[in-house]
Amino acid sequence: MGLGIRRLNRAQDVVEEFGDDVEGSFLALCARAPENSLRRGISPYDLTMFNTPQLERLVTELEELLEEEKSSVVRCVVEQAHQAIRRSGYLLFIGD
Repeated sequence: MGLGIRRLNRAQDVVEEFGDDVEGSFLALCARAPENSLRRGISPYDLTMFNTPQLERLVTELEELLEEEKSSVVRCVVEQAHQAIRRSGYLLFIGD
């Protein structure tokens, strides 16, 4: 089982649910991130939840990646983060 990702609304109800690819490329991208990167804090073993200000920073980090690093999962995280920001929601990352 890999990383699960859920978009939550303001009441923290699940609105959208998806996951990392079978290779775990998003989680690997997070593990390779610089120490001060927000995505470095996404736990492969526990829950990690980001609010609007954190999601804005995460989106910036992901949009600054090289094009070849922007997998379909990265693009989906960015899209879902934008949705969560617009609706004052959250992204919840569920480690194994």
